[in-house]
Amino acid sequence: MNIAHDKSNGLTREDIDQLLKEEFITPMFVYAANDIETLTDQIDSAEHTPLVLIYLSSLKRQQVSSILGQCEAKYIPTLAVVSTDDLISLDVEMGINDFIVAPFHEEELLVRSIFSVKRSKSRPTEDEHIVRGDLTINPSNYEVLINNNRINLRFKEYELLLLLASNPGRVYDRATLLNQIWGYDYFGGTRTVDVHIRRLRSKIEINVETPYIETIWNVGYRFRSSD
Repeated sequence: MNIAHDKSNGLTREDIDQLLKEEFITPMFVYAANDIETLTDQIDSAEHTPLVLIYLSSLKRQQVSSILGQCEAKYIPTLAVVSTDDLISLDVEMGINDFIVAPFHEEELLVRSIFSVKRSKSRPTEDEHIVRGDLTINPSNYEVLINNNRINLRFKEYELLLLLASNPGRVYDRATLLNQIWGYDYFGGTRTVDVHIRRLRSKIEINVETPYIETIWNVGYRFRSSD
């Protein structure tokens, strides 16, 4: 069901767009696979701060994971639009900034949208380093250090590390990593992800008992959460 056009909701897609733009927020509506494929272009062309509205009822879990992967990589806030039936299976660990149950009033939508934007992580500036234990990543010059020793990584290895290390504890399935790092037009299989993770581990892991990158069997990978 397209909740944004549900008459009982009282708000059309155009209403939501106008409401949020008054707060300098550009909403992006994701209902189906076609919306996912154009999401990056929408984000890049947003007039104001982008906010991705994810309609869970019409999407598969893998699609939601792919959307969240794109948003987290670009530090884009998200708001899940759910039905009361969705609440039973809603996973609070998915990484969504906030959710709203339809039908909803415009006041609640406005507050939750602003909250999602403020709650989302800020993109690291060129002067900021990502520090995870003995590992340091400098986004301004693509430099990676272990115990202050420079590690030589290939670009895709670096992109994988940056995405995972920027979101410690977040589990990424292989399909999401493939789409996020290599893009939807890449024809290789998810085995590509495993190969690059193995190469990356061989360069950054110094303690096999407490690795930076953890394997989640039958799912994918995550960067170890801080102790």
